[in-house]
Amino acid sequence: LTFWGSYEVHQQIKKLNPNTNDLNKLIDILRWVYENTQQSTWDGLHHWASQSLSYQRKVSAFQRINWNDDQQVFTDGWMKDLANECSEPEVIELTKMYGASKAMQTLVEIHHNRYEQTSHDIWKEMKDAVLERLEDYAGAKQRLSQLLDEEQQRELEQELEEERQLERPPPVKPCQPILHEEIKQLYDMQSIMMNLTQYPRVFRRLPYAFIGTTFANDCQAEHWQENFWISTEFQRVIETKGESLESFLRPPRWIIIYRNQQLILLSALEANWLIARLNSLYHKGETENPSTTTLRLLLPRIKRVQSIFVNTPTLIIPPLIRHSIDIVPFFISLQWLVQLFIFNGTLYFETVDEQTAYCQCLSLCPKPRTKEEEEAFKNGWIAVDGFVSNSEHRYALMLHEVQFHNNLLAFVKQIIENRNNSHAPMTSHVGSIILNSLKLI
Repeated sequence: LTFWGSYEVHQQIKKLNPNTNDLNKLIDILRWVYENTQQSTWDGLHHWASQSLSYQRKVSAFQRINWNDDQQVFTDGWMKDLANECSEPEVIELTKMYGASKAMQTLVEIHHNRYEQTSHDIWKEMKDAVLERLEDYAGAKQRLSQLLDEEQQRELEQELEEERQLERPPPVKPCQPILHEEIKQLYDMQSIMMNLTQYPRVFRRLPYAFIGTTFANDCQAEHWQENFWISTEFQRVIETKGESLESFLRPPRWIIIYRNQQLILLSALEANWLIARLNSLYHKGETENPSTTTLRLLLPRIKRVQSIFVNTPTLIIPPLIRHSIDIVPFFISLQWLVQLFIFNGTLYFETVDEQTAYCQCLSLCPKPRTKEEEEAFKNGWIAVDGFVSNSEHRYALMLHEVQFHNNLLAFVKQIIENRNNSHAPMTSHVGSIILNSLKLI
């Protein structure tokens, strides 16, 4: 026999027997059932007694009717008076409702005082029966009461206020931002290109962003694009030691394409410094046209119709405009973009090509499937969640752009929840793929 209960029930059972650290036993559960039944009965008595007053007020109002007189006339004014005597007031002033001082009283005392304050006729038999029942079952236990009239007391609510102490997490100390000299060198078009691996104090591979979180174990660090970097300032958020950093992951908003080869995620401080320098060089005509080092804003697409800005020529710094027809400006490829979509918690795609590249990157073959893909699913090549694990099966299913060779879906769900503070909706393009294994476009 197993007893299932909520966490609140578990806490109540433990509270009744605080001396044991063991699992709850049958006697503990029975003790809770007894106490809970007793408390429910005591609360119910209060409501039951209140309803008796309401009932007697209505009976008193209807006593004005002579049921044996079929010639009695019910005028509009008479009917309004009857309705007013039977109905509860819709509006009560707060001063009348909460202004009186509170007192601890037994249920018998509370309802005896209510009967004394009642202006309408009272059935003595019912009054005596109610008070006798309260005397028998309510005991000496007390609750808060206010000596107001019946209607006001009804609005004061029949539940005891419960005070709970919530333990808030201690405040954390933010990191003091640092602007490294190597970051400043990124905008210098004339100098030799830096080898980022030589500056581990400033530049790290993209998975380093998850250091200090549970994501670090699940992100398949070795499978991300090798030329994806973050600045160490992008990862540094708080100085407090021993804190999990999952709640303090910096949202990826600014990236710099360095010499059209390296993609680096930056902090807002670093981006602000580079914006001014890159714009200055552009307006002075001291940059290549188009520039091989560009700063870009990247937004997660969390709405169906939304620009993410990263490849918009006029919003890139410096802008990718006014170049000759023979020169093709650098735009971030789909293969790069879909990994950024995973990293920043994107929910929607703009095109079918983005959706296809996303599935290829994660080695997914979701529905709707072709006849050959359905046959592969029946043969066990494709898992229920759409993941294809075998390299030969990937080749046969034309999954040629796979970046993550192990199933990354659990990580994708968690990172979306972290970035957006909510689960991926199944109506979104990404949510449908990772939850239902179904493509929507």
